[in-house]
Parts: sequence; structure tokens; C-alpha cells
Amino acid sequence: MTSVEILSAELDGAATTEERRRARLHVDGCASCRDWYREATALTRAVRVMPAESGPDVTEAVLPALRPSRLDRLRGARGRPLRLGLRWLLGLVALLQFGMAVLYLTGAGVRVLPGASHGTVPHVDHETGAWNAALAVVLIWVALRSRHAAAQLPVLASFTGVLGGLCLLDLLTDRVGLGRVLSHVPVLLGLTLVAVLAVLRGPERFPGFPETGYAGAESDEAGELGLGSDPAEAAESEGPGSSPVAHRASA
Repeated sequence: MTSVEILSAELDGAATTEERRRARLHVDGCASCRDWYREATALTRAVRVMPAESGPDVTEAVLPALRPSRLDRLRGARGRPLRLGLRWLLGLVALLQFGMAVLYLTGAGVRVLPGASHGTVPHVDHETGAWNAALAVVLIWVALRSRHAAAQLPVLASFTGVLGGLCLLDLLTDRVGLGRVLSHVPVLLGLTLVAVLAVLRGPERFPGFPETGYAGAESDEAGELGLGSDPAEAAESEGPGSSPVAHRASA
């Protein structure tokens, strides 16, 4: 560092004791640095005692932008009862979906191919039952761990969209009965509940990036269902570089 840089750091209170000692020795023998230090000291003192100029009052313009929106409040403690109810409802839909899977797997439900050969029908029914069981597992998993809702949406939405279009086509061409189509209602209900939970959970973030959104938003996990929360999962959800909520709120 040059003598001028050290003197400037001293005016800002950032110079070390050794740097100040060396700068003083240099100033005693250098007239130009002594003049510069005198002018800089006067300027620093004048700036510090200068009265602050009054600016425009932007309180009314800033405060509304800082207030949490209705969606942010639903993502926080105020929306916990709603999220809890949706998760219980999703759990019931998952049980209904699993019941449909059992009906297909046991051959007691609506036949997939009622006019097919005897050897083909059981295998197609088993495939349908397996798909329904897998969907039930996805729904119950989201009900227990709602932070995974957004991750399950692409599979659920694509499956339900294709299935809905084919059901409509088959209904119009008399290829399927109404009972068979109504058996897919639990999938549609599950998709709707998972989508709502994903919205209430907030946008997904990449690992290592700070969480954005309303500072009052809380973790929404199995503890709300009375199943107990895992401290390791709570620490993982906070991320390695996150600070306590109180610090984020005060910032």
C-alpha cells in the first residue's frame, strides 16, 4: 500500500497500528503528503458534520411492496390449516386410488378389455392395477412429504392429460363405458390436490441458492400430520448457507 492509501485508510478507521505508525513517520518528512492529509482530514470532517438533505417521502410507495401477498401468507403459518387439510384429503384420495388398484389386480373391478381373449384380459388388468398402485404411492408420498409436490407434477400431469384425452375420444366413439371412465376420477383429484400443494409450497430452488419469497413461510412437513419431523430433513431443507428465520426477517 502507498502512503496515501494508508492515510486514507486511517481516516476511515481501517488502518492498523503499524500502518499508522509508518504513515506518521512518512508524513513528518514529506510536505506534499502532509498537505494532502490536512486537506483530506478537513474534507472528511466537513462531510461527516454536513446536515442531511431532506428527500422525498417514499413510505407509501415502498411499504405496499414489502407487505406479503395473500399467497405468501398462505405459504406461511396462516395457511397451515389449509395445507394440513389438503394433505389429509390427498391421503384419502390415495387410499381410494389404491383400492382401485386392488380391484384391477384381483379381477373384481371394471374390466379393461371385456371382449378380449381369456389370456389377454388378466395381464392387461394386472398392468392397469400396477399403474394405479404406483399412482397411489405417489399421492401418499406427497401427502406425507409435501415438499415433493412440484417434483411429482410432470409425471402426474402428463399421465392425466393423455389419459383424459383418450377417455374423451373413447367415449365419443363408444369404445368404453362410463363406469370405466369414472374409475379415473381419483387420479384427477390427486393431480388437482398435488398442484395446489405445489403452489402453496412456493417455487422450487436449486441447491445452494438462497430461498426467496415471504420470510414468514414455514416448512410444511410430516410434523403437521402428527407423524413427527426428522431433524436431519429439516437441516437439509434449510440448506448449508441459510440463516435463521429471525435473521432473514430482520434483514
